[in-house]
Amino acid sequence: MRSVLSIFGGGNRINIEHTYKLLDAALSEVRGGDSAGDEPLAASEDVDEALEAAGAILAFKAEKPWDGMFREMHEYIAKIHMELRHYDVAGEQALLVEEYDRHEGEYLIKQIAAHQAGEELEDFDPSSVDEAED
Repeated sequence: MRSVLSIFGGGNRINIEHTYKLLDAALSEVRGGDSAGDEPLAASEDVDEALEAAGAILAFKAEKPWDGMFREMHEYIAKIHMELRHYDVAGEQALLVEEYDRHEGEYLIKQIAAHQAGEELEDFDPSSVDEAED
């Protein structure tokens, strides 16, 4: 029996749980990297592998109703690129997050702008959203 967290497509196995672990490790790596300077940073092989794994999951957008997971993949990609100072890519991904969750996407856009200005905002807290606004 197949794992709920694994999908077989085109002969390639995609392990969603493993992808989340790769993305968590990649985000931790880039957040712990050199924060001085304005120049974009190069991604390590581990970061590239995590971004590739996220892209493999996003390739299922037309086939699967996994909106929450797709939102999270875009969010991880945005945050990783933000930390690498690839602000254009981060902003594009934040707009995709906004398509799934307006509040989270808007906050991520603000977080990217703050990072670019040399400031830091904590990650989005869903409990901060007033449900009456929706």
